[in-house]
Amino acid sequence: MMATTMYAPGPALGSMPACTRGQVQCPVRGDPPAPVPQPFHAGFESSTHASLFPVTEACTPPGPITVHVLDGSSGRKVSMSLEKSDTIGKLQKMFLQERPDPARSLDLACNGKPVLAHQTLAELRVKEGVTFVTYQKCIGG
Repeated sequence: MMATTMYAPGPALGSMPACTRGQVQCPVRGDPPAPVPQPFHAGFESSTHASLFPVTEACTPPGPITVHVLDGSSGRKVSMSLEKSDTIGKLQKMFLQERPDPARSLDLACNGKPVLAHQTLAELRVKEGVTFVTYQKCIGG
């Protein structure tokens, strides 16, 4: 056999004065302000979903950009002019032609993150005057 406990309804929260609603003082508020209508594009009037994508290609000027490579071990900085469509692999080759060092591999980082040889400058969203830094990978435990 189950027993059911029933309670008498208490006063509604809105009918209680602010000082008796527990420890927290809540000022009595009126209706929220009326919403302000926002203008919209007529093409969205009958749509249910929309996706917006940033257009970055139109904002970037065409032509070569100057990038810098800072050699982390020697502190030397090399400046090069590349297109946004060029890859990191091409940047590495140009740097090795400028400062040949057959003893080590050339690993680059941009904004503290390693970059891969197949990535383009446009994919990385690099801007004029960006600096790539060389680093060495430590293999082992």
